[in-house]
Amino acid sequence: MTHRPGASKALQAYGQKGTRGGLISSRKWPGARLTRRNTGLSGDCAAYDVTMASVAENMRIGKADAAPDSRRIFQIFFHAWSGSGWNSWFCLSLLFVVSVTTAFIGAAPTLVFGHDDFFLLDNSWQVLSGHRPQIDFYSPWGPAIFLIVGAGMKLANASPDGIGYGNAIFGLLLGLWAYRIGRDRLAAAPRMLFAFYTTLLVSAPYALGSWPTLSSHAMLYNRYGYALLGLVVVECSERVGGLKASREEWLGALSTGLAVAVTLFLKASYFVISVPLVAASLVFWRPNFRRTAGLAAGFGTAVFGFIAYMKFQAPAIILSLRMAAAARSTPLSLQTPIWIIEANIFPLFVVLTLVVSFSLLGGETGTWREEIQIPALAIVVYLAEIGILMTNAQVDAMPLLGVFALLIASRATVYRNNSTPAAAENDLPHHASLLLLCGLLFLPQFTSDIVGLGTAAMRKAHPSLEKSPVRFTESRLAPLILYNDDRAKQKSANGSIYTTYVNDGAALLRKYCTSRDKVLTMDMQNPFPYALGWPPPRGGVASISFNITLSAQARPSFDDYFGDATVVMKPKRPAQTPEYIDGFYALFLPAMLERYQLAAESDWWLMYKKKP
Repeated sequence: MTHRPGASKALQAYGQKGTRGGLISSRKWPGARLTRRNTGLSGDCAAYDVTMASVAENMRIGKADAAPDSRRIFQIFFHAWSGSGWNSWFCLSLLFVVSVTTAFIGAAPTLVFGHDDFFLLDNSWQVLSGHRPQIDFYSPWGPAIFLIVGAGMKLANASPDGIGYGNAIFGLLLGLWAYRIGRDRLAAAPRMLFAFYTTLLVSAPYALGSWPTLSSHAMLYNRYGYALLGLVVVECSERVGGLKASREEWLGALSTGLAVAVTLFLKASYFVISVPLVAASLVFWRPNFRRTAGLAAGFGTAVFGFIAYMKFQAPAIILSLRMAAAARSTPLSLQTPIWIIEANIFPLFVVLTLVVSFSLLGGETGTWREEIQIPALAIVVYLAEIGILMTNAQVDAMPLLGVFALLIASRATVYRNNSTPAAAENDLPHHASLLLLCGLLFLPQFTSDIVGLGTAAMRKAHPSLEKSPVRFTESRLAPLILYNDDRAKQKSANGSIYTTYVNDGAALLRKYCTSRDKVLTMDMQNPFPYALGWPPPRGGVASISFNITLSAQARPSFDDYFGDATVVMKPKRPAQTPEYIDGFYALFLPAMLERYQLAAESDWWLMYKKKP
């Protein structure tokens, strides 16, 4: 491997606090004036800024020996990027702005997958009513997502806007968490972007893998899972050196143990993916007592808290997870990962190119663990993305690659900051190409989330009556608006069609039932207990997608499904597609007709009441 000037110093300094601020000297920039300013951070955070007046003056000079315009642009960029003057208060203000915007949006005007709003509202209403997922009703998802949204609904007085409130709180929390994890592990600019990226990833109201302008809260739990895994990736990849090593190793391991435990009670597939990420860290860094104890303490504390909330009914939890895994694996085959890799071959090409380019930075070779870390991490993160796509209802979007790109950008930044001025100048094209490659992995998700958040905020501020001519008639659903959109593939689950579907069923129930009745709906979601403010039944399924969330072999028993429901609503035109509901009807309709009898019907619904 080629040794470049300053490389040894850069590698020795990596992971230690304190980087050199300025890389542009007055010798290279005629007329440039360097000023020192106090950033208000620690003592080593004094930064050197080239004033814009000096830059403009130098541009006008146009000397023959001046660097080309593109080189000047990169010099200006690297001076800002590599400086240590990224104020923490600026970062926190960005996180606050995102969170306030998310709270303002509340329940985003929805263009696709409108029934997924009721996935969050109904199941969180069950949690607020004292029911526990996987105990009182079958759910492939753990309680985490419903507790977060439920907390938002509590703040919003049970309004649908509680979705946004819970999202805002959790997004801010994870953004602060990301900033703390990155504080001594990442360079200043990547650290700030990591926190901002994490908060946006949690908060942006559109389904991952879809256009950011198609506002929706669909599959919100996937955003939470990716954000938690991002925390794990950074902590497991970067070790803190110097005097803080012992404390940060313990706190970092505690953080990772906590994040991994939350994924287990969010969506178990993210927990499965987190295990190899943590295992890889034990290869990169020789395990010791502090790290092992921290992982055990974080994981054990969180798991105990969730198990206590679930009334220590571990067998029921394990049974639900086993059924969920069996049902989700039904449509998968050995060819599935191959198809997904083929569909995402460009990101793989960028990752491999980035790894090769980073390896060419040179420097003194370290231990074999250090030598294999970046290539191994690239492979593990990419395969983690493939594994997640296999279990998610999304075609693409690989947010963890954005986190990986920030790790590479951070290492390249520290390397450049600790190189000699001559080496930094000589390596400018190489460093620029590295950051451009990082941008190819980071910017798609980052910019999409900004666009998604901004679009939803504009729609909330200026809702379109033309695109949402039918509104919900129940008062508590007033903040929820479903737009008609030609791009929605499943039109029965959104817009005026789904709004009419809910309105018609609510009117039928109010006419023939009382608030003491417990309503179960044989469709993807059960919107009525929440919409009417009535107590939910014990039983049911968090979301019905046959061969995805349950199957003929992996399902609750008939008694567990119908529970204590006194009324069953059967849609004449289900919102769920036939592919994912007909198999369910074939199994459960005969059992329903044994227990319930037709009591009333409307244009959209058949209403059954329990037989005496």
